Amino acid sequence: MMIQEWLDWAFQRHLNPLSWYIRPVFLVILAFYAYKRSWKGILITFILMMSSMVWFPAPDTINPQMQTVLEYEKMLLSDPVTAVITLTLMMAFVVAIGTAFWKHSLKMGLVILNLALIGKVVLSVTLTGEDGWAPLGNTIFGLILVNGIGWLLVRRGKKNSLSA
Repeated sequence: MMIQEWLDWAFQRHLNPLSWYIRPVFLVILAFYAYKRSWKGILITFILMMSSMVWFPAPDTINPQMQTVLEYEKMLLSDPVTAVITLTLMMAFVVAIGTAFWKHSLKMGLVILNLALIGKVVLSVTLTGEDGWAPLGNTIFGLILVNGIGWLLVRRGKKNSLSA
């Protein structure tokens, strides 16, 4: 399969909203394995996260805003120069999350996760205009998930330090 054919096939499946909503779940799992310093867990989670865009069938109806954002992403990944830049930024984000949690810095990890989630929407709006608001729903889901778990962990840590 040619690269462009594969990208078309993959991005048709990535138009399924479930592929957008599952990413924040993987970020939490990635943070967990980094915190536990499990290279195996990090590697498996990363592979699953990167492959999750093709797990779901192409949707019957497509959100036109989502399609615009993903067409822009596909364009970025189709050009060798912008593909390297895009993938480097994505990897830097994953490494930054992993490093923060590996060092057991819950606060820094949460800051990086929040910046990345919000940054995705800001970048989408900047690059695609009004259509860039398409990932807002999964971003809000991700922010609630990440910060909710962070809040529970901080609260649990305070409770444990009070009983010690």
